[in-house]
Amino acid sequence: MEDLKIEPYQPERDKAQIDLLLHNDNYLLERFYQDEERNKDNILVALRDSKLVGFLSFNGFCRKPEAILYVRKEYEAEHIGPMLINQYEEMLVQNERVEHTIFTCSARDVDVIGLLENNDYRLYFSSYMMERIGEAFPASNIVVRNYEDDDYYEWDRICELAFYYMRQRVGMYPSFFYKPLASEREGFAHNKQNMFVMTVDNTIVAIGRIDGNKIGIVAVSNEHQSRGYGRPFVQFLVNEIIRRGEEKATLQVVKGNFAKSLYESLGFKEYDYHYFYIKYFRPETRLSAPPDNY
Repeated sequence: MEDLKIEPYQPERDKAQIDLLLHNDNYLLERFYQDEERNKDNILVALRDSKLVGFLSFNGFCRKPEAILYVRKEYEAEHIGPMLINQYEEMLVQNERVEHTIFTCSARDVDVIGLLENNDYRLYFSSYMMERIGEAFPASNIVVRNYEDDDYYEWDRICELAFYYMRQRVGMYPSFFYKPLASEREGFAHNKQNMFVMTVDNTIVAIGRIDGNKIGIVAVSNEHQSRGYGRPFVQFLVNEIIRRGEEKATLQVVKGNFAKSLYESLGFKEYDYHYFYIKYFRPETRLSAPPDNY
């Protein structure tokens, strides 16, 4: 349509309109803010006579860009969603780093779900968004300290093994395994104030990261699971979020992950549910399983 344009994002023109579009979905709104902070060039907007009728944002060119899409309900019949997806995919295929992409969408947004499925995306997994509002937990005698650069390889080992086996348990295929990356290690060094390790006899038994009021990662090493370490460590992370002035703690847990019952016992409650759709553009180069004796 002649009066419909796909253009780069302009904050002074578009941000308030996107805030209004996503005011009922805090998770997607937070994702948009993160994308905007990383690089405003990673946001496409659909405009009709200066009115924002849809947008697509993603977190940058990497092996697995993560994207969100939104189109105003009254404009869905005008093929705005396919236009945004096609332009996004044209950007992806030109970048050799990109192997696949994942879209996040609300389980309530059946139109976006149908749009993704019609464009050859398949459901990869679904997740509960959970939150806890309340007082801090009583202090425990566990030993927790901030991440240090020398922890990188053990952090990577614990995280990758824990999530690799979790993906297998819940049926997320293809399963995969990341090798340590120098760029990731550099990023950890800059974010160590938000990263924590729990130790027992100077051995790291659990790792965790917080992002604002969100528990972004929490994992107990395979060798130390089922020993009661997860509960006090999650309590510590919640307390740290409260100590920093937040009123609630949030987290995301994949459907089928047995950790959900732990979070529920600690007072976390579901407040939303999202689907994650995946599409490949190049063959997978990650390892399909951990190296022997990793």
